[in-house]
Amino acid sequence: MHLNSTRKIMLAVLLGITSQSIYASGVPVSPQSKRAGISGKIVVDISGKVTDKSNGQGLPGVNVLVKGSNSGTITDVDGAYKLSVPNGDVTLVFSFIGYVSREVKVGMQQAIDVQLDADVSSLNEIVVVGYGTQNKRDITGSVGSLSSKNIKDMPVTNFENAIQGQIAGVQVQEPSGEPGAGTTIRVRGLGSISGGTEPLYVVDGFPISKNVDVGVQGDVSRRTVAFALPPSNPLGTINPSDIESIEVLKDASSAAIYGSRGSNGVILITTKKGKRDKKPVIGFDTYFGFQTVANRVDLMNSAELTAYVRDAKNNAYLQDVVGANAADNNATRYTKTTNTSYYIPDDYANPDGTDTDWQDLVFRTSPVQSYSASLSGGSDNVNYYVSGGYYNQRGVVEKSGFERYSFRVNLEANATKKLKFGLGLSPSFTSNDRSPAGAPYFADPPGIVYSALVTSPTVKPYLANGAINQTDNQSHLYTEDGRGANMTSSSNPLAIIAGVTDKLNQFRTLGNLFAEYEIIPGLKYKLYTGVDVNNYNRNFFRANSLLFREATVGDPYGQSNFSLNYNWLIENTLSYNKMFGQNHSISAVAGYSAQKDHIDINQVLAQKFPDDLVETVSGGQVTGGTSTQEEWSLVSYLARANYAFQSKYLLTATIRADKSSRFGEGNKMGVFPSVSAGWRISEESFLKPVTFISDLKVRGSWGKTGNFLIPNYASIGLLNPANYIFNNVLVNGIAPTTISNSSLTWEKTTQLDIGLDFGIIKDRVYVSFDWYKKITSDLLLNVQVPAAVGFLNALQNIGEVENKGLELTVSSRNVVSAFSWTTDLNFSTNKNKVLKLGPTGDPILSSGGAGIRHITRIGDAIGSYYGYVVEGIYQNQNDIDNAPKDEVAPKPAPGDFKFKDVNGDGRINALDRTVTGNYQPDYIWGITNRFTFKGFDLSFLLQGVQGSEILNLTRRHLANGEAGTNSYAVETERWISASQPGNGKIPRADRLTDTHGNNNRPSSYQVEDGSYLRLRNLAFGYNFPKKALGSKVQSLRLYASGTNLFTSTKYVGYNPEVNNQTTLSGVQGEDYGAYPLAKTFTFGLNVTF
Repeated sequence: MHLNSTRKIMLAVLLGITSQSIYASGVPVSPQSKRAGISGKIVVDISGKVTDKSNGQGLPGVNVLVKGSNSGTITDVDGAYKLSVPNGDVTLVFSFIGYVSREVKVGMQQAIDVQLDADVSSLNEIVVVGYGTQNKRDITGSVGSLSSKNIKDMPVTNFENAIQGQIAGVQVQEPSGEPGAGTTIRVRGLGSISGGTEPLYVVDGFPISKNVDVGVQGDVSRRTVAFALPPSNPLGTINPSDIESIEVLKDASSAAIYGSRGSNGVILITTKKGKRDKKPVIGFDTYFGFQTVANRVDLMNSAELTAYVRDAKNNAYLQDVVGANAADNNATRYTKTTNTSYYIPDDYANPDGTDTDWQDLVFRTSPVQSYSASLSGGSDNVNYYVSGGYYNQRGVVEKSGFERYSFRVNLEANATKKLKFGLGLSPSFTSNDRSPAGAPYFADPPGIVYSALVTSPTVKPYLANGAINQTDNQSHLYTEDGRGANMTSSSNPLAIIAGVTDKLNQFRTLGNLFAEYEIIPGLKYKLYTGVDVNNYNRNFFRANSLLFREATVGDPYGQSNFSLNYNWLIENTLSYNKMFGQNHSISAVAGYSAQKDHIDINQVLAQKFPDDLVETVSGGQVTGGTSTQEEWSLVSYLARANYAFQSKYLLTATIRADKSSRFGEGNKMGVFPSVSAGWRISEESFLKPVTFISDLKVRGSWGKTGNFLIPNYASIGLLNPANYIFNNVLVNGIAPTTISNSSLTWEKTTQLDIGLDFGIIKDRVYVSFDWYKKITSDLLLNVQVPAAVGFLNALQNIGEVENKGLELTVSSRNVVSAFSWTTDLNFSTNKNKVLKLGPTGDPILSSGGAGIRHITRIGDAIGSYYGYVVEGIYQNQNDIDNAPKDEVAPKPAPGDFKFKDVNGDGRINALDRTVTGNYQPDYIWGITNRFTFKGFDLSFLLQGVQGSEILNLTRRHLANGEAGTNSYAVETERWISASQPGNGKIPRADRLTDTHGNNNRPSSYQVEDGSYLRLRNLAFGYNFPKKALGSKVQSLRLYASGTNLFTSTKYVGYNPEVNNQTTLSGVQGEDYGAYPLAKTFTFGLNVTF
């Protein structure tokens, strides 16, 4: 049987079932064969056939609607239809996915055949750019764009997750799976060492900041900066269902309109608005589902760990102790040495066979749900959009979750033909239950996930009385009964969950008002005002019940943080759009902008809580507190002009001047120009005969942008309270803590971009290609200053870094018929290289979570990993004797690592440390495929990263050979002897490796390949035909969706996107325990009335 015949039979069956369900449900169907309806009114019977214009084939499933009503039908398997209409004055609307809709007035016709053109081009789309819109085909810069249809099936907390893998040159990382945690976005690489690297976010014309002061929500008092909790995402207050489009301005031509804030790229978020002359449309979107941990770490079980511990203890014992025998019990060992590192703990005898899976106990299946309702529409002079939403995500770790209530009103109205007003208002409330899941087990409070990884499976989670077991994993000192010791202690992860409460509430209101007046045709004046009010409230409590590692009593403390941040904006702009004759068009905008941001931060600390009944600071003794106020302001002048001749020759010039309060006197003003041009070769007469080329345009841009993401008062000397003794009396005073620098100025980025856009076969395949080179100069660095100044270092503009890369975007409409298949592909590379560092060019060594393991030096990428290079394993003593002398390894033995003599001087020492990898990838990519057939739709997004390395600091405990904690299961493939070398990559077990081969030193052994391929999203849906929905329902779609369903990677940890130090460019890519990503399964409904 032919495929087309099979399809027709299947569709006939489906349509038959649908028709029967319509009759069964009592929905009236007008008789097709009569001139009068049931009500007695005269009707007109219309029939015809809808075909594909390109091949003449009938199109089944086309919607045929009477314009302005809910009356209609769908075509059958051959594309035929029949419909009764009230009279000949009505207009029929023919619409089908993948085709251009067509309207036909009935008039005196009774047979209406229609041909539909495939909708294969998006070049006539209107794209939002800074301070205006532009036809996509006329853009001369580099702009990535996503519409609401690209994110509608993704059950994401925030819109940033939806961008991942969908725009070339934009790397979106999800370093933590904690509900409400933020993402990291890099547009065309990393362009700063000490300044901020996040792009600017502009919501409906209002530039907002994603950065939140760490004093408000970054960390609790006893955790160091290296182990800070991932900051909650301020942009999580925006409901993704309210977003109409997302544009990313990548090159200087498009981003220069934002001047000093454009160096890291600009992300424009445009929310939905109602349409003029449209009846009210009620929309309701919902989904619900569940989440599980996307990936688990493969650890040793009790039997494997017991053998590992004995092996590590015995290897150290036999190497160091005269007369040692592996068969010696602890009592015998005690007679030969008092070093308890050689004793085998009795816990690991494990007589009752305890084999606790701590990951099973810590992780759970958790629910997620979302509800959004909207009302939109408009008349001749008014359009409106009103929505409300609720989102709730529980975390895969207990006591973690994120909840959001959102509301939005967008209203526009014409007071006269020339005067228009607009209002946008979006209050929202989020509540974030946070857990100290990330960070090592020795942080305070301890990391839940890391504690689950290191805690021995031989330890029982609960005592016999049902209480959480907090004693059996503590270090046991040697006693006369022969108990062994020197095992690493950790807190029971269940006790951490029970004993720590951390809630962060945020109330945020974004609002704007505008008035627009048309002075003369084409010339408009616009007054825009906006405000962003952001209120944070955080309460943290660590209970008496939690015993920190070896503690025998609790040490409770609490912390309360409060902040109020308000940000206002006033802008005055003139815009002009004019066509001169048939060939010349000009569009221009010029304006003035003033913005000011103010924040109040308050913090109170308390200790000595008598019990756990009151979890606020009022339940303890207040022991400290701080109160801070900060603000910044920005005054700007801007202008942009676009000129086009016959849509063939295109030219754009932009300039912005910013004056910022953050920089020194004489350097507060920065000027940022750009220019770009395009040539549409396809409009030239010599290319017209080449019919398969539908569009061909070359473009280029050059310009400058800036980065003002530095501390508010970096250019002036700051004072802090300081106490001193005078006449034996403690006196309160103040002292300078930073040195002033009045010459401090902007980090400036100069970028060159050359692009090519071309489409073939009526743009069924459309390709965009970009090559760019951006150099950021005047990088802000802390450099040493003469001691006589009274300070060790000062912030100065002295660095330079380069980012250079390629971007490719391909959109292909592979099949355009009743069955449609489209593909969107993006691919991008970026090479980051430091060009200058300070007056002497000395490298910058940086400490993250475990000492100096990062280097920023000329010729390499920012924040590269730094350490020794492993080049093998010693197999015997002869290997050791013939190798360069390892001055960092006191007593190497067979089975220890052999390190590379990088400088070739015959010795292994600190001079042999070198770059061992970098977190920044070689290239990133994403590919989306969408299929539709007779109401069914299927889509999937594959996304990947290649060439990124991860500094896996969990190896300091889970793969260090000391066996002081539980370890990766792959450690069972370790070197045991020359005849049992394991997999050749893992050294011997050694409880005292630091005094022997020192295998645990910073080295390439802790650097792992972070490349991955991920099935980011998979969605399957069904759109019910209009005929089956009745007169009240306009559309109905049911779908199932999944995210993070599959990840292929060599990385042994939870998540190859992990990055503990998200805010510090110099120490990127560390994994020292992080909240794992979740795998999500959801079922959803979209309906409009």
